[in-house]
Amino acid sequence: MRLKKFILVTCPTVNTLNYLKKLDLINPKKIKLLYDPIIDVNEINKKKNEIIDYKNYYLAVGRLTKQKNFLFLCETFSKLIEENKKLKLLIAGTGEEENKIRKYIKKNNLNNNIILLGHVSNIYPYFKNSNGFILSSLWEDPGFVIVEASFCRTPILSANSWPGPIELIVNNHNGILYDSNDKNSFYEKFKQLENLDDKKNMQLNNLKYIKRFTLFNHYKELSNIINK
Repeated sequence: MRLKKFILVTCPTVNTLNYLKKLDLINPKKIKLLYDPIIDVNEINKKKNEIIDYKNYYLAVGRLTKQKNFLFLCETFSKLIEENKKLKLLIAGTGEEENKIRKYIKKNNLNNNIILLGHVSNIYPYFKNSNGFILSSLWEDPGFVIVEASFCRTPILSANSWPGPIELIVNNHNGILYDSNDKNSFYEKFKQLENLDDKKNMQLNNLKYIKRFTLFNHYKELSNIINK
């Protein structure tokens, strides 16, 4: 039975749009794609140049929850750190799994290599100065942090989780995808990220791709949808 009173439904990703259409609850002509206005160009350009204390690190961002899969990330980094003692991972965020993650870090003597930053009010300089942004989420819709990292020209390694990351990242074009929750795949793809030769080209591809998430583009697309 379809819901007839809806005039318009907008979706932040193509995958979400297709999913709603399959449910057949609403006339598919009323379902439109509209990317969220994540990027405020002037604001981010101001904030990303703030000086921070950290150098030569990889970055993960998000609430410390099961969804974000940070314990998996710590476990995979533990093996990588055995090979390279200088390797460093910063995790920005708070959440219910914080104690569990802290205990793992302490138990495995990783305090100098895996650092929990807690809540960070301005994440953009951390994106800008990192060697790469890592998204380990089991699912993510649509993946705001990927867009923010892309705007800051940060190389991206992401799980191929549904629905956001697999839509935002084209493997080896504007980022690198690994098989979600698969440690062997993560190790392989992380090595690829470390030894990336075409980093500038990947950054450029990402900047082109995320224009759809600017405030200006959101306004333009919303106007087109309403006026049609």
